Amino acid sequence: MMSMSRSKKIMRNMLLMVVLGAMFILRSGLYLSPLSAHEHSERSIHYGPSKVVHMEDFDKGKYILGKYDRWVSCNTVKKELFFLWGFGNNPTGFENDPAKAIDYTMDGSFGDGHYDFKLYGIANDPRIKKAEIILRDGRILTQTEFYGDLFLFTWQTDEDAPNGGLKEVRGYGEGDSILFRAENEVG
Repeated sequence: MMSMSRSKKIMRNMLLMVVLGAMFILRSGLYLSPLSAHEHSERSIHYGPSKVVHMEDFDKGKYILGKYDRWVSCNTVKKELFFLWGFGNNPTGFENDPAKAIDYTMDGSFGDGHYDFKLYGIANDPRIKKAEIILRDGRILTQTEFYGDLFLFTWQTDEDAPNGGLKEVRGYGEGDSILFRAENEVG
């Protein structure tokens, strides 16, 4: 019986490790990039593919803002294991109602002792130049640069407040004229 040389054993073992590593990654629901995790998340529920409009970092991963047909979504992908990414939540989003000047929804999750909230939507009225949310704790978050016609607000809170402490959503036109206003309403 012929014995393998040391270099052949090393090559065999390295090949075996690569094959087993690839099988682990393919079977684990973990992906090499946040975009790949997002695409597989959509595919797993037969949704999309959405057009990615904006990606934004947060402490546990990325928010991926996108559009698909009449839908607006803000999927969450999370950094799981070293450089691997996994599904988050909410790949489908909401169906846009173009009759509303601003259409939006929000989502939240709890982890590490605090709540992470996101409110995202679309400015259907082209006159809207600024979106703003007012929180019950007095914070005011403003966005004047949209991602196409989409916007995204994110915030953290330690309180388990209804709707993440959201008090009001506003849309402003030229000269800060209010074109849209919704008090504590989530679509």
